[in-house]
Amino acid sequence: MIKPIKPITSFLLAMSLLGTSIAGNGTQDQQPTVTSYVSLKLEGTCDQNNTRLWLVNSHTFKTVMTTVRWKAYGGKDLTEQFYPLPNSVREIGCAAEAEIVDAKFADF
Repeated sequence: MIKPIKPITSFLLAMSLLGTSIAGNGTQDQQPTVTSYVSLKLEGTCDQNNTRLWLVNSHTFKTVMTTVRWKAYGGKDLTEQFYPLPNSVREIGCAAEAEIVDAKFADF
């Protein structure tokens, strides 16, 4: 005599055949990080050694609180926090090198 399959067993069997799981399909691991929405670009000449530094926020509706460290040629390191609006490009100043130190979505 064949035993009937319990509903939970048939559900789990169907999920395994479809390649999914109760825990999810791993798409959360593929979500963009906050830092993927902000970037720096060096574009335009300030002088012989420095280039204009721009901060870009490509998120469509969130402001990204961004901490940037940059240095002009022969100058000291500067670190400042910026709040670029969604879909915006903002000039920071002149720099020979720069990096994003931290980025978080603003809570307002």
